[in-house]
Amino acid sequence: MNQSGINMPLPFLSRRSVLTGLAAGALGPLAPSAFGKPVADVDILCAPTVASITVARLFDAGALAPVLPNASFHLWHDTDELRAATVANRSKLFTTPTHVPANLANRGLPLKLLAVLGMGHLAIVTSDRSIAKLADLAGKPVLGFFRNDMPDLVFRAVAHMEGFDPDKDFKLTYVGTPMEAAQMLAAGRAETAILSEPPATVAIMTASHQGRELFRAFNLQDIWIKHKGGDGIPMVGLGVHDSLIEEAPELIPLLRDGLPQAKDWVFANRPEAAALAEKLMHYHQPMFLGALDHSQIKIMSAKSARAGLEDFYKVIIELQPAALDGHLPDASFYLDL
Repeated sequence: MNQSGINMPLPFLSRRSVLTGLAAGALGPLAPSAFGKPVADVDILCAPTVASITVARLFDAGALAPVLPNASFHLWHDTDELRAATVANRSKLFTTPTHVPANLANRGLPLKLLAVLGMGHLAIVTSDRSIAKLADLAGKPVLGFFRNDMPDLVFRAVAHMEGFDPDKDFKLTYVGTPMEAAQMLAAGRAETAILSEPPATVAIMTASHQGRELFRAFNLQDIWIKHKGGDGIPMVGLGVHDSLIEEAPELIPLLRDGLPQAKDWVFANRPEAAALAEKLMHYHQPMFLGALDHSQIKIMSAKSARAGLEDFYKVIIELQPAALDGHLPDASFYLDL
C-alpha cells in the first residue's frame, strides 16, 4: 500500500500551541498559517458509543477546522453502514470497532488504525437476580446483537475462556442493533441481554421509569482480563484513510494533543459533555451521564496498543477467520500518535 505521508516529517505542535485551553473548555482553532493546505468536506463518521464523544468534542469546538474545514459529523448505526462508507471512500476518518479497519486493510483497502479510544464496554444486563457470573446464564435465554460481529464474538470468546460452548450452553437469540436489544429488555420482552454503552444505561433507566428493575450482572471486560491480563479489550478505535494522512499530515499531531485533552474535558465538564452528546449523538443527557463511567474511555496510539490489539485479533481469528481475512494486519497498520 502507498504509505507516502505516513513517514514524512510532520510539523510538531505542542499541547500549548494546539489548544491551550482544551481541557478547561476555552477551546479555539489554531491560526490557518500553522497548517498546510486544508482538506475540505471530510465526513467524520462515528460509532454510537460513548468513546466517540472525544472526537465529537474536537469537532464541535472547531479544533479540527484548520485541517478539516467544512467537515461534517455523523453517527453510523450498524457496521455494514460503516464498511460501506469506508469502502466507497465516503468517510476517511471514523470511530470504529477496532477489527473493522483491520479486516478491510487485510483485504487491500488503504486504511490504518490511528488510536484506541475505548476498552471493553459490554455488560450482561438482566432482571434475573440469580445471575452474577457467566455460569449462571447456562440454559437461559440471552439476547445479543450484531451477530457474528464484535459484540457477539467477544461474548463467544469469553464463554470459551470459561469453558462453555455458547451455541449449546446458552439460548442465544439476536436482534439487529444494541438499541433494539435495550428496548426489548426495558419493555420486559427479554430477560437478559448483552449490551454495550450507552444502550445498557438506556435499558436500565427506561425500565426504572416503568417500575421494572434491570441491573448489570457482570462485565465481559472483567472475564477477559481474568484470562488474558493486560488492559482489557481494545474495542473502540479511530480509523483513517491513507489518502487523508497524505493530504493532511498535520492531522496526526493535532489528534495526538487533542484527543487526550478532549477526554479530560469530558470528565471535567460532565454537564457540558452530556449536552454535546445530545446535540451531536442524540443521547438524552441523563443517559449519557449514566453511561460515561461504564464506557472505559482510554486514549492510546494504535502503535502503543499493538500487543493488546493483536491478542484481541488472534482471538477473533480463532473464532471466525473471515472477520479479519484470516490473518493479522502488518506493522504499518498501527499508527503512532
